[in-house]
Amino acid sequence: SMGSRFSVNRVLRVIRVVKVVRIIRVLKFFRELRMMVYSIMNSLISLLWVSLVLGLLFYIFGITFTAAATSTLDSTEKWQDPENGELVEYFGTLGRSFVSLYMSMSGGNDWAVYYFALDKTGPVYQLLFLAFVSFSIFAVVNIVTGVFVDSALTASQWDKSMIVQMEMDAKKKQLESLREVFEELDEDGNGLFDEDSFRAKLSNERVMAYFARLKLDVSDAGALFKLLDFDQSNEVSMDEFVSGIFRLQGEATNLDTKLMQYEVKYMKQAVSEIRELIREGVAISNEKAKAAAAKRSSRTGLTDAFGPVYTDPAPRGSVLPLSRASFFNL
Repeated sequence: SMGSRFSVNRVLRVIRVVKVVRIIRVLKFFRELRMMVYSIMNSLISLLWVSLVLGLLFYIFGITFTAAATSTLDSTEKWQDPENGELVEYFGTLGRSFVSLYMSMSGGNDWAVYYFALDKTGPVYQLLFLAFVSFSIFAVVNIVTGVFVDSALTASQWDKSMIVQMEMDAKKKQLESLREVFEELDEDGNGLFDEDSFRAKLSNERVMAYFARLKLDVSDAGALFKLLDFDQSNEVSMDEFVSGIFRLQGEATNLDTKLMQYEVKYMKQAVSEIRELIREGVAISNEKAKAAAAKRSSRTGLTDAFGPVYTDPAPRGSVLPLSRASFFNL
């Protein structure tokens, strides 16, 4: 019974933890915390590769300084000499050299301590140690920082809820800015503005700066006003202004290009169908005109080598023959 109670309590604790995690994912207050957790989890692979690179760097320089220390301390008396104590303590073995290099790069100890400890090995190794410090601090650390920042940004981009929230926040801010611009254009406060007030307000630097930020050309105010005036009432309301700005802002996307291609294709098919209808109508009109001419010529009996001859003018309202070439030359 005690074991069953313990297992039930454990399950209840797990359920509570899951509920807390769901609350953290849903609530907007924990958005930064959620981004930090995702960033840390996404940076684990980068941390593994960085550790491998740093370990290889410490290993190469550690072997070099350890070999220099052992070649300098070539006797038992030198190893036991108190004057060489710092060299033995910091670079006596490969493990000590590894730790000393890590501390000098990460700030665990002042790198000057290790620099003066290598004084017994000669100036060449001291310069090599300075090269190690410069390379590790100014090159490796900056590159590692950039890798972790990129991993954090990538992690935040994969969070769907965060992306939706950011888009909603950006749209809310843009709507507030549009409302402020519309209030600038609406002088009377009746919720509408006409073309004259729109042209007058475009001289305002604030309004021009906002349209420039939206990448909208305001050099032709009349054309822009017509695009915003969707119902052609010569007045633009708040809804028309907001929807028109959202339609016009930004660059053309691939979807816009495909829609334009579809519309052009549809118009081409419609023009072809109209063309065929006109051709059929012209052919029928020519046949009727020829039949009427033949009927009139049969009454008079006048013909020539090319067909019947008109002896009286065509009655008003009749259709004269029209050739296909003459139709397309119009």
